[in-house]
Amino acid sequence: MSGNQLIRSVVASAIAAVLIPFLLNRFTEASLALEATVLSIIFVVSLAACALSAFGASANTDSDYSAQRENGAEYDDEEFEDDDRENGTVKWFNVSKGFGFITRENGDDVFVHFRNIRGRGHRSLSEGQQVKFHTRDSDKGLQAEDVSILRV
Repeated sequence: MSGNQLIRSVVASAIAAVLIPFLLNRFTEASLALEATVLSIIFVVSLAACALSAFGASANTDSDYSAQRENGAEYDDEEFEDDDRENGTVKWFNVSKGFGFITRENGDDVFVHFRNIRGRGHRSLSEGQQVKFHTRDSDKGLQAEDVSILRV
């Protein structure tokens, strides 16, 4: 749950804690006093409901990213990861053959095969995409490994 979601949950819970007893008194035959105990209970229950809702939304977002990865869509699993991989730009990628080239920041080109792209299912790259990767010397030259697509 992000800071914004937490603030929204607290504000929504505070509003609910005051509004629920008022509305119940006004439109039903119930008579709830606006006591600290009643307000506290409603606040805690509302906050818990908001928090569960926010956690459910973030879980859905994670599964959406998994679905996007399987379909070869852009994703950013490196948002907060600080690693030693280098950045580059996809020069070209032949989807039907499953390979292409990434241009390093120093201008050199590095071979990339679809098996070295993070994700499951159909994995491909698009020309101009920003990526992070490791390089390895193979018998045919430099090859990119552990490639992930960066959102720009």
